[in-house]
Amino acid sequence: MQWNVVDMSGQKVEQAELPAEIFEVTMNESLLHSVIKAYRANRRQGTHATKTRSLVSGTGKKPFNQKGTGNARQGSTRGPHQYHGAVAHGPQPRDYRQHINKKVKQQALKIALSDKVRHNKLVIVDKITIEKYSTKFMREFLQKLLPSLKVLLVDERKDDLLYKSVRNMHGANCLAGHLVNAENILASEHLLLTSDSLSHLCQRLKGGAK
Repeated sequence: MQWNVVDMSGQKVEQAELPAEIFEVTMNESLLHSVIKAYRANRRQGTHATKTRSLVSGTGKKPFNQKGTGNARQGSTRGPHQYHGAVAHGPQPRDYRQHINKKVKQQALKIALSDKVRHNKLVIVDKITIEKYSTKFMREFLQKLLPSLKVLLVDERKDDLLYKSVRNMHGANCLAGHLVNAENILASEHLLLTSDSLSHLCQRLKGGAK
């Protein structure tokens, strides 16, 4: 598949070849759902905890006599039904991590990329030239190319000029090619790749890079 490559002003400069095995993959919602669910689960700390009756501060003394008070018998002030008592069946620390095979992750990424192509939400720029931190410059640049600023920019820059110029823009995000996954592609309405990042993604998904 041929795709137009534009410069920073939006003018077409050349065409890039998009490999069919990466950018023309059939949608598989079940696979995407399982992969994105695993990504989100793996970010959970799992440190939530509530106190059981063995952890609640309090005495072990019986609060009042067994008989004669007219109340239900009680053996502890730390039960879940007591004021300032324990929590019944509350969350405890656990590991939420889910394992995903490398090939499944790559397939999900291919599906996400293909979805952007299928809906014409992909823009390829030959290169992004920026010499200083400037959110205003990046906003004006993106507004020339896209109808929405909810975009993921992917570039292989070694400096942080692009990242810091974009991070203060609501809805926009910037990542290097090796950090891109199916979740952050689908979270953005548009995907903007530079020619370098396109080459890196193709190499990565063909097995040349991890």
